Amino acid sequence: MESTTVMFGKILGLYLLTSGVAFIVATPFYAELTRKADRSDPMAVNISGMVHLFVGFGVVVNHFRWDGLLPTLVTLLGVAFVVRGLAYYWIPHVVLRPAEARATGLRVMGAAFVVVGGLTGYLSFLG
Repeated sequence: MESTTVMFGKILGLYLLTSGVAFIVATPFYAELTRKADRSDPMAVNISGMVHLFVGFGVVVNHFRWDGLLPTLVTLLGVAFVVRGLAYYWIPHVVLRPAEARATGLRVMGAAFVVVGGLTGYLSFLG
């Protein structure tokens, strides 16, 4: 397997696992953080968009491959980061809309991050 795929897979897998566990074990903190971020700090929104774009563009520019499970996961994650970054810039009012069930949403997102991060990490470190 190409070393670029494995490198990005390890980084993205670790990030998703770390974030997913954080969303699950510290849900009240992240629910409050996202509540406060809703339109209250335009600079934080801009920086979040920038970080998502840097990560996404970094992956997509260096790794746009669809020839296996891990390469496809890495590419899809890069595209997802780009889409999220663009959304922060172009439609922040949609990205930051208040969530009715913010805590539940964070736990579900955390679980999804753990699953995708676990699969990506497994394939990168052990696969």
